[in-house]
Amino acid sequence: MKKLLFLALLLVFSVTVIAQNTPPIVPTSRPISAGPEVLGVFAGRCPCQELATLLKVTVSSECFKSKWEITLFHDPKTHQPTTFQLIGTAFRKKDQNGAWKISKGIKNDPEATVYELQMENATLQLLKADDNLLFMLNHDRSLLVGNELFSYTLNRIEKKPMSASK
Repeated sequence: MKKLLFLALLLVFSVTVIAQNTPPIVPTSRPISAGPEVLGVFAGRCPCQELATLLKVTVSSECFKSKWEITLFHDPKTHQPTTFQLIGTAFRKKDQNGAWKISKGIKNDPEATVYELQMENATLQLLKADDNLLFMLNHDRSLLVGNELFSYTLNRIEKKPMSASK
């Protein structure tokens, strides 16, 4: 009887955890990329100055946090990476667009999946933790460590148009 009760509780807990692992819906006033060519849209906030140094971009000395949104596109038939679009605090004047590819291996896991986004001045490397979570990597493919306010994490989001009344 105890085993049966334990299994029932485990099942309820598992279903609850799976249900909670869904991307949040984020309102936006920008055009929404949609369709089978969109692999995903990921967003996050991270320390501004440190990220600017990593990506070799110039930001204001007052820049405290960097808000990000990356849309990854792939070929809907082959599922091979094609292009990306990056919008964010550090790129207010011009969105970043370019090619990306998938590679393998980080410092502690040679089989880890890494997304490499080729930007104008640097390559942004992202560790795929799962389908909904990406971690930014340093040039040596070690995890970037955030601070008490921000992390180097990008979460999958689902976008919807803002209502006309807002």
